[in-house]
Amino acid sequence: MVGYAFMGAAHSQGWRTVGHVFDLPLRPVLAAIAGRDAHAVRAAADKHGWAAAETDWRALVARDDVQLVDICTPGDSHAEIAIAALEAGKHVLCEKPLANTVEEAETMAAAAETRTSAGSWPWWASTTGACPPPRWPAGWSPRAGSAPCGTSV
Repeated sequence: MVGYAFMGAAHSQGWRTVGHVFDLPLRPVLAAIAGRDAHAVRAAADKHGWAAAETDWRALVARDDVQLVDICTPGDSHAEIAIAALEAGKHVLCEKPLANTVEEAETMAAAAETRTSAGSWPWWASTTGACPPPRWPAGWSPRAGSAPCGTSV
């Protein structure tokens, strides 16, 4: 996971307890958490049960023991982290807002589409839960205004 503050703490709790709520085909392993402040991210790792702490999200994305990257950072870093994680073949969960601009959202959606066909599955968090990457209706563009029902931009 990238980010350890409020949303990072909430997502950590979710990852630790999800098996008590849902029957899952896989068990989440809290392999590594990343944040800029070495002491704070180590404290968060210890408090929330993460095995390792990184001070650079790129190091987390590069780890062989990380298969899914949960992005819980401020919105201005979502696109860069998500695209890098997808390009590294990781599954991605991205907290809202997905992106700060239509261009960022389009770039992220394109990266997600490319990786989905290669086996990665990105999910974007929304106020109504997680949803798969946006699939725009034929002839519709994010530039047209509000997103069609069932998508999150």
